[in-house]
Amino acid sequence: AAKPTRLVYTSSVAAYGYHSDNRVPLTEDTPTRGSSEHYYSEQKAELEAVLDEVTAGSDLEVYVLRPCIVAGPKAPALADSMPWRSIAAQLPGPLGAVVSAVRPVFPDPGHPLQLVHHDDVATAIALAATTDAPPGPYNIAGDGVVSLSQVAAALGAFPVRVPSVLGSAASAVIRTLPFVPSMVEWVHVGRTSVVMDTSKAKRDLGWHPAHSSSATLGALVASL
Repeated sequence: AAKPTRLVYTSSVAAYGYHSDNRVPLTEDTPTRGSSEHYYSEQKAELEAVLDEVTAGSDLEVYVLRPCIVAGPKAPALADSMPWRSIAAQLPGPLGAVVSAVRPVFPDPGHPLQLVHHDDVATAIALAATTDAPPGPYNIAGDGVVSLSQVAAALGAFPVRVPSVLGSAASAVIRTLPFVPSMVEWVHVGRTSVVMDTSKAKRDLGWHPAHSSSATLGALVASL
């Protein structure tokens, strides 16, 4: 039987965690510490640690892709995670329409975001599976950034710019609660930058995103 020689694992920018002392922008040699108050972030960091442990000393070539928020017509999770949209979708027709027409206030503490189109992630996976580039971690994100205000306005909210310290304060409050829905945990993103440097993927994998962060947001909104 053929023995596998390569493993491509899709992790996430969340594996780095939301720490004020992280490198800006995040490079692949930034420690993947995760953030215990964010289940998804902590899980991604732990999974990478387990992967390192079980493959250490083997001949397996391990490629770890760390995409930012994935979006596009076939990846609506960013839109679906917005509370006002998810609530409206669960209400009966007329009531749901009324709720969806209300523009809630959305605070923006000023940290930019990267988005990556699902097709560009697929391209990165294909390249990692066939490349002669060295194994290891690779940051994956569309070129450029978008603001939380742009995302909020595009998805139906009324963005309001607030001091960045409020993002940290909101994160601190959420951290003290005994139970927090997974979508609310994403408030921790607002306390520090999670923008990544993607030059390694471009240089070594030969990966170049066909869609910028802004174009990815536009494609998502056009599909809703």
